[in-house]
Amino acid sequence: MYQPSVLIITVLLILLYELGYFFVMRQWMVSTFVSQDIRQDSSHHASLKKMYILGTRFDVKILTISLGSLLIIALLFSYFLSHMAMGMAIAIGLVCLVLNGIVIGNVYYFKTYQNHYDIFMFGLVDDDTKAVLKNILDDYPILRLILIVSLSAVVPAVFAYYAIDQQWFTLPSTLVQIVLTVVAVLLLALGMRGTIHSKPLGKGHSQVCQLGIINKMVPNGVTAMQWAFTDNKEQISFSPVSQEEGDRLLEKIGYQDGFYQQTPVNEALAHASPHVVVAVMESFGTNVLVFDDPIKNDLLGRLRPMLDKSFYFSRFCADCNGTAPTLANMFFHSPIQNISQSVAQKVSLPETPFKVYKNKGYKTIFITAGNMMWRGLANYMPLQGVDEMYDQNDIIEHFPEAKASISYWGIADEFAFALAEKLLKQSTQPLFISILSMSNHPPHEIPPNYVPKPLDVDCLLNRFGKNEQERTSALTTYQYANDSLGHFMQTIYEDEILGNKTIIAATGDHHFRGVSVEMPSELFLSKAVPFILYIPEELQAILPIMFDAKALGSHKDILPTLYHVSLSDARYWHACGRNLLAEHKNTSLAFAYNDSCWAGEKGVVDFSTTPLTQYQWQDDSLLVSEMLPLTPSEEVKIKAFQDFLYWQINYLVGKGEAQ
Repeated sequence: MYQPSVLIITVLLILLYELGYFFVMRQWMVSTFVSQDIRQDSSHHASLKKMYILGTRFDVKILTISLGSLLIIALLFSYFLSHMAMGMAIAIGLVCLVLNGIVIGNVYYFKTYQNHYDIFMFGLVDDDTKAVLKNILDDYPILRLILIVSLSAVVPAVFAYYAIDQQWFTLPSTLVQIVLTVVAVLLLALGMRGTIHSKPLGKGHSQVCQLGIINKMVPNGVTAMQWAFTDNKEQISFSPVSQEEGDRLLEKIGYQDGFYQQTPVNEALAHASPHVVVAVMESFGTNVLVFDDPIKNDLLGRLRPMLDKSFYFSRFCADCNGTAPTLANMFFHSPIQNISQSVAQKVSLPETPFKVYKNKGYKTIFITAGNMMWRGLANYMPLQGVDEMYDQNDIIEHFPEAKASISYWGIADEFAFALAEKLLKQSTQPLFISILSMSNHPPHEIPPNYVPKPLDVDCLLNRFGKNEQERTSALTTYQYANDSLGHFMQTIYEDEILGNKTIIAATGDHHFRGVSVEMPSELFLSKAVPFILYIPEELQAILPIMFDAKALGSHKDILPTLYHVSLSDARYWHACGRNLLAEHKNTSLAFAYNDSCWAGEKGVVDFSTTPLTQYQWQDDSLLVSEMLPLTPSEEVKIKAFQDFLYWQINYLVGKGEAQ
């Protein structure tokens, strides 16, 4: 039998130890991810103080729930067991091992994704497991982290063993034991609740200021992971919705012409029936492209001359921050990234880009330099209107030399483009081809025969990578991927037949991850990707085109733009996207959207703050400056669009046909 004081004081001291560990991890994150300008600006000192205080409250809640539960169980059994030192030591060691591992992992997650654990982490679980694990081993100091976490868990475990076994904290008075027990239980209850007057401490309490980067420092890794599980559970369900609800949401957005749009009748365009190729380039982020210099730091390679022949939208961002969510958003109108693995995986959606082209006589093709079984796409794509699919295995059959370039994510991009070129040359009907590249991805390997063009790896100094070799590898694969795209575009451009009848669009699936961000000035830039659109001059001559290089856009606008430059009299689901080359542009849909922010004519809105915070554009650049008031009508529009995204997929799933 053990005195309650032995267990209570031991566990409370370990709780204080863990609080110190959590504080060190938070301090590490603040010093790493919150810019020095913000930390030194006296106007932010109060917010930083609130962040530390609120963060500590979240830490206390997690630790009292985990360690406090152990204590209560131990107290209940202390009168029946004469030997529990080893059992408590093992239990405390395991709890600390899990907690400390999750917390330190959150630091590296933030380094890669510019956010604490969020719903995107479930996308990593759904990805190729071997590839993800290989990435982790390559990119992170795993052995050192295992050692640190293990030692941090062994210390309290050893302390618990000796403190309980040798009964260090015995007290002579029974009354003191009773008082200590009652006080300890009350403190644990308060800690578990996290607050006295309001609802239990939760996500709704995590706002300390209007600066998103400071708010992101509040939750520890365990808390953030808990929120992510809750968000994921809410996201993957589908519910019946009414058309009237969608109409009301569109009206709040400022659009009153329904869910469909129609391209104009254009007999010359119908006769031309151009091929359409959409290249979704891995990690083709503007946050790295801004460092491009044609002489000293060539990040484009053979893509550069094609930019001069193309419409290039630089004020453009990805709608999502991962490959899978981008594909789901662009091609399935879904904000739910794992729709191809969800309860709706066997539902043929009534509206997809593939079906729009298929209905106009096109053969639809999807090419990936990776594996078609990724995310269950091999089974899902045919239901959504894809006629033919090709992955790394098919490409190797066409180009055996591609096998030498295979990595754990896929094969070199040049071979995916080579297959697209081959299919275009062999086809007797118009093709709609979507290509998903892979090369610009860790482990950042390029084919041995590729000769890199000049690079200035110092452009990423203190922003990316542990050393010069890591920065060199990353920039080289970035250059190689763009060079491969450029070679494909040039080859098509120079072809006597295809050059006059092939439209090529290219964009990044998401930003280049792992590059440090200066917040809030780089709020938009950190999520920006280019949108490049090549249209042969022969086709431009028969199209009503008005190009504005300063136009704002995001992935939602790519397919509507392509429909208008390639299809005559085609009806399509617009998903709040617009034709960026229209002579008379729809201003109600003239905004760019990302999971993290919203960009309009006046500025960029940060979604990580409550209430939402808007920052004014810095001239015509991709940077923002001082805060700008957000009007109630603007906030209503943003909320309506976010709701529309989920209404939309629920509506389409409900209208779809189960196969």
